[in-house]
Amino acid sequence: MTKPPVAVCFFGITRSLKRTIGSIEANVLGPAEALDQGAKCYAHLFQQAHINNPRSDESGAMDLNEHSLLNLDQVEFEAPDGCLEIWDFEGLKAHGSLWNDDFRSLRNLVHQLHSLNRVTEMALAGGAEIVVFARPDLTYHDSLAPALARANRGKGDLVQLPWWQPFDGLNDRFAVVRGTTAIRAYGQRITQLTAYCAAHGPVHAEKLVRFSLEQAQVPVRTFGARASRTRIDGTSPDEIFDYPRRYEIKRRYPAVGRLVKAVKSRLK
Repeated sequence: MTKPPVAVCFFGITRSLKRTIGSIEANVLGPAEALDQGAKCYAHLFQQAHINNPRSDESGAMDLNEHSLLNLDQVEFEAPDGCLEIWDFEGLKAHGSLWNDDFRSLRNLVHQLHSLNRVTEMALAGGAEIVVFARPDLTYHDSLAPALARANRGKGDLVQLPWWQPFDGLNDRFAVVRGTTAIRAYGQRITQLTAYCAAHGPVHAEKLVRFSLEQAQVPVRTFGARASRTRIDGTSPDEIFDYPRRYEIKRRYPAVGRLVKAVKSRLK
């Protein structure tokens, strides 16, 4: 039986790739290549020499050649901000912002979604039937081999996502996707921005994922693989990887989360 072609797609900015590449090789690229020795690796990246993000208290110079660590089959570079006009950033601003940071986070999200859209086109043009969408600035703690094996066993469209941090939508950090309809619904969800805002108001990253997949009527399955955002200085913010109900309790009642953390530390 012929195995479906696999692609791994990176998008956005490399940010901290020299710190995350080990986990990417072990838990993303390794499993993809084990399933398909001819697996392709694509990327769309913004040519950004410096990062300055007050929301994450992050600032520093970026290595514009860091992408070479990924040994990419195809890569497309783009200067920042040109995509804002393409996706009517001013129109999106008219719906407001959930972050209240002078639309800085909305701007970053539009860049990320545009990059995801472009790399999705590369994967589809290359004939991929199973796609791993992965941010290069995440440290992947667990192998994606089980999700890839599930994608390879089944038929039809399927989106597999982490169950943690859904924020009343679906996690948008990384995904293992099977089928052209599912690949487009997940990877090109920026095309749903106008419809989402018309129905729900200000853009919400995780709710947009759910909206796009529901519009395409694509089945979703969740898994527990974890990954941490890794800043340019190598630090990572605290992440909660609990199942959604436990996560929502900790998010809405921080004192409960602190108590659980304290008890766990004493039991070690």
